[in-house]
Amino acid sequence: MAEIRDQTLTGAQTLDGNTYINCQFSNARLTFQGGQPPGFVNCTFEDTEFVFDGAAGRTMAFLKAMAPASTNMRHIVLGLLPELGVNG
Repeated sequence: MAEIRDQTLTGAQTLDGNTYINCQFSNARLTFQGGQPPGFVNCTFEDTEFVFDGAAGRTMAFLKAMAPASTNMRHIVLGLLPELGVNG
C-alpha cells in the first residue's frame, strides 16, 4: 500500500499493508485487520493503542484461548514467536 515517512500520526490509523519509516505515533489507535502486515522502521509510540480487528482479531482470540497453562498448548503459542526469546 503506502510508505509513510517522517510524520506524526494521531487518532485512528489502519495499518494493513503500510510501511512506516521514522514516524511518531502519538495518542493513536492503530488497527490491524489481518491483511498484509505493516512494516515499522525507527518509529516511536506514545499513548498508542493496538487493535486487532476482523481476521486479526479472530487469530488473537484463538491464540488467547490456547495460551492458558490448562490447555497444554501454551508451549505452542510461545513457540510461534521465537524472536521474542520466550521459551515455554
